[in-house]
Amino acid sequence: MGPDERRRLFDQARERATRQGTWAEADRLWVRVIEAYREAVRGPGAALQDQQQLARALWRHSMLLSAMGRAADGTAPGGEAVVVFERVYDAVAAQGGNVAASPRDDALAELITALVDLAEVSFAAGQPATRRDLLERAVTVGLTSAGNPPSAGPRTREAMGTAYHNQATALLHRHLTRPSSGDGAQEAALAASRACELRQGLLDLARPLTFWEMANTYGVYAQCLILIGDLDRAAMVLGMGNRFVETLGPAAEEPAQKLRVAAEMLARAKGGSGGATGSRRWGRRRG
Repeated sequence: MGPDERRRLFDQARERATRQGTWAEADRLWVRVIEAYREAVRGPGAALQDQQQLARALWRHSMLLSAMGRAADGTAPGGEAVVVFERVYDAVAAQGGNVAASPRDDALAELITALVDLAEVSFAAGQPATRRDLLERAVTVGLTSAGNPPSAGPRTREAMGTAYHNQATALLHRHLTRPSSGDGAQEAALAASRACELRQGLLDLARPLTFWEMANTYGVYAQCLILIGDLDRAAMVLGMGNRFVETLGPAAEEPAQKLRVAAEMLARAKGGSGGATGSRRWGRRRG
């Protein structure tokens, strides 16, 4: 199969995957696309673009399988996608250039995103510990490759914002389901704080999604702050999140729900002792 035919098949599979009614067809197409790109990268001298396309096809197939309720089946292509994305990033990094500029920024962001999405597929497959491990790995990859997130490229900062948000969500879930897990709420609050800082810097009036993501993180952060007793800051975060939700309207139902949960938690916690907690800045989290 030639490069143009491979690309057409890839685009066809991606288009079919956008509609639930054609998911089964997309599933079959992704299998063909993946085989075509595996053949293309077999042997020495494989084009970097073909390796990227193979990784993207594996990642998209993993996400589709999870959406179809087959998350356990999606972990294998998701894991292979991460391996190929790592290979792609190493090749791009070896060419030099600024890590905050394309193409290194793009390649690093795709690797982090693949790790984050594999974490969520693993969680859907009933593997919460694997989810946390993969999110920790995503954060570590970003910090190791690009340094402090505020100095990273725009796509990497966006991917790291999602990694920290999902890490906060995973740690919050562990704390709520296993309250004996030590300082889980504190660690979740730290991750959420980092996600907030990154997402605040990415707000763009031309991209409503950035405001949706900010409101979503505020909902998680407020819950974490309440659990560690920082009620004043939680109330402030809750207010900021609600202002975003009011601006977004009906499209913001998911973050609005998180904020409602936080408001109920805050109402129950009122009267308790709370104080501002210290926070660590960037760097690997402990624990």
